[in-house]
Amino acid sequence: MQKKDFFIHLFRTLSSYYLYDANINSIIKINRETYNKLSNKQENLDEDLQIRKIKERGFLQPVDENLIIEHPLTDKVESYIQNNLSLLILQVTQNCNLRCKYCVYSGSYVNRVHTNKRMSFETAKQAVDFYYDHSKNVDIASISFYGGEPLLEYELIKNIVEYCEKKFSGKQLNLNMTTNATLLTDEMMSFLQLHKINLTISLDGPEEIQNKSRVFADHETGTFARIVDNLDKFRHLYPSYVDTISFNAVFDEENNFKLSSDFFSFDFMKNSTVTFTTVSNRDAKEEKDVQEEFVINYKYELFKMFLFCIGRLGQEDVSKLLSAHINKLKQSMHEHLKKPFISNGKTYPSGPCIPGVNRLFVTVDGELFPCERVSETNSAYKIGSLKDGFYLNKVKELLNIAQYTKKQCSSCWAMGYCDGCVSDMSEGDKLIAQKRLERCASVRFTTDELMKEYCVLRENGYNFE
Repeated sequence: MQKKDFFIHLFRTLSSYYLYDANINSIIKINRETYNKLSNKQENLDEDLQIRKIKERGFLQPVDENLIIEHPLTDKVESYIQNNLSLLILQVTQNCNLRCKYCVYSGSYVNRVHTNKRMSFETAKQAVDFYYDHSKNVDIASISFYGGEPLLEYELIKNIVEYCEKKFSGKQLNLNMTTNATLLTDEMMSFLQLHKINLTISLDGPEEIQNKSRVFADHETGTFARIVDNLDKFRHLYPSYVDTISFNAVFDEENNFKLSSDFFSFDFMKNSTVTFTTVSNRDAKEEKDVQEEFVINYKYELFKMFLFCIGRLGQEDVSKLLSAHINKLKQSMHEHLKKPFISNGKTYPSGPCIPGVNRLFVTVDGELFPCERVSETNSAYKIGSLKDGFYLNKVKELLNIAQYTKKQCSSCWAMGYCDGCVSDMSEGDKLIAQKRLERCASVRFTTDELMKEYCVLRENGYNFE
C-alpha cells in the first residue's frame, strides 16, 4: 500500500509490525502504534517521536514524482550482447515422441504446436560459432539441447558435442540436456556420462500422476514404467553419474501435491536435485483451476520446511521440493535487500533479463529469441537471426518493457521485486501494456508473502548468511 507522501508498504506477522520503504529498499520493525498511524494516514506525523526517529534513519522520504523508469544497462546492452552471452540453447527439434497434455506444444495453447522441423548440423555449427564469438568475457561456456525431445536427434547432438569440445578446447564447457528419458539406450547412456552432460529428466511424480499427463504420441499409453526401467538400467551401469542427474516436475494443481512430494523422497533419487513448476496458463486455450487441496498440502509442506529451518524438524521430515523456496527467499529478499534499486533518480523492475545475454534461444531455423519461455512463433519476441545478427533496437525494447507501464510502475512499492517477464505481455504479434498490468496484483501479493516469510524466519533465529 503506497501512502500519499511515502513510498512504503506496511505488513505484519503474528508477533511484529514492519515497514518496507521502496526508496531505500529496506525493511524496519516498528511498533503497533506507529503501524496504525501510518496505516490510517494520520495528520501531523512529523510531530510523532517514533516517526521522527524512523525518518532520521533514512526512511519515509517523499516519493520522487520525476522518477525515471529505465534499465540501467540500456546504454551498455550492445557491448553485453557482443561479449557476454552466458548460455546458448539449441532447439534441435520441434518434434516429440510424447504428447504431454500441458505442454506448450500440445495443441492446448494458442501459439505453439509440434512439427517435424529439425535443426541441421550446419545451423547448429553456425549457432555454436555465433555463441563463441559473442561470449569472449564468459569464463564457462554453457550449451543446452532443447526440443521437442532432444534425443530424437541423438546423432545430431553427438556431432554438435564433438564440435563444441573442439571449438571450446581452451575454456570450461558445460553441456546440458532436458529429456523425457523414454528414448534412452545403452549407447546414449554411455555417451551422456562420457561427455559429462548435465542431464535433467522430466518426471512429475508417481505412476498415477505421471501417466495422467505424460503420455506417448498415441495419447493413451503412460510413460512412467519406461522411465523407471531406464533409470534402473542407468543406475546399474553408471551409479555415480546417475547421482548427478536432476529432475524437473510439472505439477498440475488439480493433483495432490503431497503425492508427488513424497515420491521424490524415494531412495533412488535421494541424492538428486528436484525442482518443480506448475502448469502454465500463459496462452492456454482453457485456464486450469487450482484445487484447494493442492494449496493446503503445499502450504503445509512449506510450513514444515520453515520448521526445519529453525531447528524444529529434521531434514527427513520435509519435502526436498521446497528447499528451492528457501533459496528463493535468500536471493529475492536477503540478498536483494542489500542493494538499493533507485539510483540517481532512475529505477527499473527486477524482472526483465538482458535479452540474449542471460540465455540465447536459437530455433531450428536459426532465429534468435531471448529464451525458451517465449513463443518462437511470435515475431514480437524475435531479437535477431544467425544470418543477420542481433536486432539491437528490439533487444533494447524488450529490455525496457516497463516503459509500456511506466506510470503504474513508478508508483508501485513492489517494483524492485517485480518478476514480470516479457513473455507475459504478448497478444498476437504485439506487446500489450494491459497484459503486463494483469499480473500486478499477483506480484504485489507474492512480494508481500515473501517479505512476511523472510521476517518470520528471522524472528525465529534463522540466519540467511
